[in-house]
Amino acid sequence: MIRAIAFDWGGVFTDGTFDAAAVRALADASGVDAATLEGPYLEAMAPFEEGRFDLAELHRRLEAAVALGLEPNAFRATFLGAIPERPAMIDLLDAIPDHYTVGVLSNNVPELCDLVRDDPRMARVEHWVFSNEIHVRKPDPRAYEALERALGVPADATVFVDDAARNVDAARAYGLHPVHLPDLATFLDGWRTQVPDVPIPASLREAAGA
Repeated sequence: MIRAIAFDWGGVFTDGTFDAAAVRALADASGVDAATLEGPYLEAMAPFEEGRFDLAELHRRLEAAVALGLEPNAFRATFLGAIPERPAMIDLLDAIPDHYTVGVLSNNVPELCDLVRDDPRMARVEHWVFSNEIHVRKPDPRAYEALERALGVPADATVFVDDAARNVDAARAYGLHPVHLPDLATFLDGWRTQVPDVPIPASLREAAGA
């Protein structure tokens, strides 16, 4: 019997990944080609998401790699302002009945975590597990173990939603009930199978073309 539902954040509550949006936003703001920026950005994000350094250090590394030419405040505003929201998934979050425990497990960075956690629209989330705070990223099994501890619900009674196939596979191997979100229509098929009692908001049905 399913007792808890947990979500990834980027790629689930955002339309596409945050990293892709951040690369585009920083490229647009700096005039640097996005393809040139993408490699150094993604290389830096792994240790950043593990909590090894802060946003100022990300800025320093990207300036050294590709000479963005952005002042610290402009870099911060551009990076944190790059969230491509997916409102229909927030509507789904609000529709989850009270008898489910709800959590988020996300590979994420400190300043962005604060924005997400403090967003009143995410108030239905009771337990937050961020990679920079546990110092390990999905698909490492220790990330799912941290989620299980935070929820206080066994893995075999928990649904976990993620957009990345490798994280879905790792969640399944850990014992969770994963639902893949490569697109909203595919997601809804899996979601209805796992938690059929959760009503699907009209906004999500419309966004999924269902």
